[in-house]
Amino acid sequence: MITTNLLFCVNHHYNEDYCGVEHSHPCYEIVYYCEGEGEVTFSKKKYHFSKDTFMVCPPDVKHIERGNRGTEVLYIGFELYSDFMLPEGVFREEDFGIREYLEKIYYEMKHWSAYAERLINLFCTVIAIRLVNRSETDESAAIGYNFNNIVGYITANYREDISVRKLAEIAGYSYDYFRKAFYKRFGVTVNDFILQKRIEKANEMLESGAFLIKEVAAECGFSSVAQFCTKYRQVTGSTPKQKKRKGEQGAKDLEIDKFSD
Repeated sequence: MITTNLLFCVNHHYNEDYCGVEHSHPCYEIVYYCEGEGEVTFSKKKYHFSKDTFMVCPPDVKHIERGNRGTEVLYIGFELYSDFMLPEGVFREEDFGIREYLEKIYYEMKHWSAYAERLINLFCTVIAIRLVNRSETDESAAIGYNFNNIVGYITANYREDISVRKLAEIAGYSYDYFRKAFYKRFGVTVNDFILQKRIEKANEMLESGAFLIKEVAAECGFSSVAQFCTKYRQVTGSTPKQKKRKGEQGAKDLEIDKFSD
């Protein structure tokens, strides 16, 4: 659980080169550098900052900042209620995507409304979550999520003509890497996995005894009845007609049993 409480939000533009006074805050501080460049020192480290980078400084840590004329900063101070700690240092906006939420906070501060405080702390919490989430990223977990997403996509779209290249693009991997990684994770090729999903649905329809074979073929994404029959036999060792008959017989047996008591 992560929650926050914003203490201050300030936007400032420096018209001259500047050197701040060493200081600290009893809360987290994020300083976003909208323009300009310079350096900031804290925790015995010196960091260079430039446009669209930002500093995250922990509570009670002394820091000092020097910047060039034209530097513009947007910064907030907030209390963090969480078992997690935010990463400290200077980071790139492109890696975290927090600027829009800082700007939303500043906007709400300048245009106060009935729910401004709730929105402000919500945006502040989003920033904290993004910082924790990006810094704690587990590569294996990210890969697992990507493939779970692909499985979900296949399950929902198995009737369509699914391109392996399209799936690789959705997952964010190269074509070759995706094919190899998929096989390593699931033990079958992408195309065989798609075929398995189609056969699973076909079995459900055939067992019901309520559909013609041509209807099953069309519903399950096969281009023709001939293709369906060939692929079905390759996977199951029997024909769709045999499976349908078995399903019809099972339905008759259930009907007989229902009235036999």
